[in-house]
Order: sequence, then structure tokens, then C-alpha cells
Amino acid sequence: MDVNKVKKVLEDFNKRFAAECELVKATDDEIVVHFKGHVCFTCGTYDYFEDLAFDLSDALGKEYVPVRYEQKEDGTYVVYYKPAEKIEKVEREVTIVLYDQVEKLRIEVPKRGEA
Repeated sequence: MDVNKVKKVLEDFNKRFAAECELVKATDDEIVVHFKGHVCFTCGTYDYFEDLAFDLSDALGKEYVPVRYEQKEDGTYVVYYKPAEKIEKVEREVTIVLYDQVEKLRIEVPKRGEA
């Protein structure tokens, strides 16, 4: 794993989106990124996770996908990326709020190219 390439991708991503993402860890099997700043508070937050996956894929020469994410109490996210060939499924957390009731669900998302 070329950690310097990952750091460069994050630096460019932060400039392009005025984000405040930080690398938590990078190994051959997993890249973990802490998303901070305004990108955590938009209606398209998950799109930023996927945009970073595309950037990582381009820089590292193989497809990476966001396989899991956790929202912290402060509204920031920790996102886990893995090479596409090493995963079986992608899960996405969905929060549904109806008045004062909150339901959290996890749904499976097909990998790219799968129906």
C-alpha cells in the first residue's frame, strides 16, 4: 500500500470539496478515512464517500468501494474502504425519522456492475 498516494488523494479531495478528511489507516486490505466538515452535513454525504472511492481507485490502480461507515455523535463519519475483489457485500445505513421516532436500518447495496 502506497500511503503517500492515499494521502495525496485525500489532500486533493479536501481541496476540491473543501472537506476535512483525515487518513486513519491504510493497509493492503483496508483504507479508513475520517470525514469531517461541511460534507458531513449535506443531503448527499454518501456521494462524497463514493467520490473518494473513485479517486482512490484511480490513484491505486484497482477498484475501491466504501463497505461500511459509522456516524459519530459529533456528526462526522468514519468510512471503511476495501478493494472490490475482497468484499462480498456493501452495506449502507439508513436513518428514517418520522416525527419523534427514529429507525436505523442497514441495507445491502449491490457492487458496481451487479444488478
